Amino acid sequence: MRTYDILLFDLDGTLTDSAPGVYNGFCAALGSLGMEIPTFEDFKKCMGPPLSYSFRTFFGLEGERLEAATKTYLTYAAAKGYTENSLIPGVEEALRRLNAAGYTLAVASTKAQPQVESVIRRFGLEPYFRLLAGSKDEVGRSSKADVLRYIIDALPIPDVSRALMIGDRFYDVEGARAWGIETLGVLYGYGTAEELGEAGAIHLSATPAELADFLGA
Repeated sequence: MRTYDILLFDLDGTLTDSAPGVYNGFCAALGSLGMEIPTFEDFKKCMGPPLSYSFRTFFGLEGERLEAATKTYLTYAAAKGYTENSLIPGVEEALRRLNAAGYTLAVASTKAQPQVESVIRRFGLEPYFRLLAGSKDEVGRSSKADVLRYIIDALPIPDVSRALMIGDRFYDVEGARAWGIETLGVLYGYGTAEELGEAGAIHLSATPAELADFLGA
C-alpha cells in the first residue's frame, strides 16, 4: 500500500449525515419558486455535487431562478439547516486515531465555506484539522477539483502522491483524480460500493473504524 501523510476528508456523508438539512434546504428553495418538491429518495442524487450543479442538472434552473434558489437554500442552511445534521458514529474516534498516528487532516467539501466551518465547529472537530476548505463561488472555487487545487496550494501539498482523498461519492474520486490524488471510498455515506468501485476508489471502508485500521492508525 502506498504511504500517505495527508488525508483530505469530504464532509457530507463522510464526516456527518447532513441529508435531512440539505433536503429541507432544497425543499425551501424549490418551494419558493413554485416547483414540485422531490421525494427524499429522489433527492439523494443531489448529495455530493456542488449546489449550483444540482439545481442546474436535476431541476433545470438557470439565471435569476438559479440565483434565487441558491439564496433561499443558503439562507435556510445558515439559519437552520446546519443544525439538522448529525455526526456519523465512530468518526471522531477515527479522527483521533489518525491524528495520533501523525497524519495531517483537512476538510475538502463543495459545501459553501461558511457552512463547512459552522458544521465542523458545531461538532467540535476543529482540533483535528489543519485546514477547512469549502466552495467559494466568488473566487471560482466550486467543484471538488477547485477545492482540492486550493488545498494543494494552501496547505501546501508539494507531493500529491502523499495525499489521499476520503469520500462517499464518485464526485470525490473524479475531483481527486484531476490532481493525481487517490481516493478511499466510504460505504456509510450516500454512495454505493458499485459507484465508488467503478469510479476508481482504491479501497472501500464500511465504517470509520475500518478506515482508521486500513491506514494503520
